[in-house]
Amino acid sequence: MEKELQLPFKCYSDMTHKLVKYLAEEKLIEIKISGGENSTDSRFYKVHPAIKHYKYGVAQPGVLAIDSNGKGLYNWAINPAFMNLGGATDRPIPAEIWKIVQAKMDDPDAQPNVTVSKRGVFSVFSRH
Repeated sequence: MEKELQLPFKCYSDMTHKLVKYLAEEKLIEIKISGGENSTDSRFYKVHPAIKHYKYGVAQPGVLAIDSNGKGLYNWAINPAFMNLGGATDRPIPAEIWKIVQAKMDDPDAQPNVTVSKRGVFSVFSRH
């Protein structure tokens, strides 16, 4: 893959989404797979020009923070829908996520009072 993409570094790929399946089994995060032969989502992803060529579909974005013992500190995964332009918007703000992760690292039982904002569909059309 590195040669094909002309990358100057090692690249690892999980085309069959084994990591996604493992993380779901461990109940750490549920990552949505769009398109592909075993997909259960709408036909849209099976004909989408950027996705239709991937036999196993593509993993939608997610965030997972775990500690050195493998305990989940934070998780978020997009659920593609019309209102987030098929997963293209509604992403959390990284700085806000990091505040939660830092609080959980300081005190694993903490329930940080931090609201994670998301940029919705209309943020695509407006400037902030």
